[in-house]
Amino acid sequence: MRKTVTAARKKAFTLVEVMVTTVVFGVVMGAVMSFLISSANFTAYNEGKLLVNRDIRKFTSELSDFATYSNFFVIYKSFTDRTVIDDGGSGDFLVLAFVDDDNPSLYTAVIGFYRSATEDTEGPVRKFAISYNTPQDELLADLLPAASTNGTHEEIIELSKGLSDGRLFYNFFNRSITIQGEILHQGSNLKRATNTYNFTVSPRG
Repeated sequence: MRKTVTAARKKAFTLVEVMVTTVVFGVVMGAVMSFLISSANFTAYNEGKLLVNRDIRKFTSELSDFATYSNFFVIYKSFTDRTVIDDGGSGDFLVLAFVDDDNPSLYTAVIGFYRSATEDTEGPVRKFAISYNTPQDELLADLLPAASTNGTHEEIIELSKGLSDGRLFYNFFNRSITIQGEILHQGSNLKRATNTYNFTVSPRG
C-alpha cells in the first residue's frame, strides 16, 4: 500500500512545475497572438494601399477622359455653395461642359465631380453625368443637379482630403484644372492607408 501511494506522489506535478508550465504557455501564446495581430494589420494595411491605388487610377482615368473632350470647365466652391472660383482659387466642385459644335451656346452634356465634405474634413468624391438629346440653351448653373442631391451620386473615391487650401480642384489660369488631394482607406488598426495625388487636365477648348 505504501509503495502505491509513493509511486502516485512521484507521478504528480508539484505546484512549482505547474506554475512554470503556465508561465511558459502564457509567453508562447502571447508571442503567437502578437504575430497573428501583426500579420492581420500588415495584410489590412496592404489591402488599403491597393484600394488607394485603385481609386487613384480610376479617378485619374475618368477625369482625364472627360476633361480632354469637354469644351470648358467651371469650378465652384462646393456642391452646395455655387460660388464660382476664378483663376488662382480652389474649390471642391468641378463641372465639365460640352457644347454643340454648330452652336456653342447650346449644351449637349454636363459632367461634374465633387468632394462631399468641407475643407476641414474628409469625404467621398462623387460624379454625375447628364447628357441631352436636344441641346439646351439654359444657363450652365441651371442645368446642374440641385444642391439638395448632395451625396446621392456615384461614388468615385471612398475618402479624400483636398490639399489646395483644403479644396480638391485648383483653377490654373482658367485654362487647366490641377487636382491636388489625398486618398484614404481604413488600412490597419495601427495605420491608415493613404496616398497623395497631383495631376493636371485641360479641356480642348
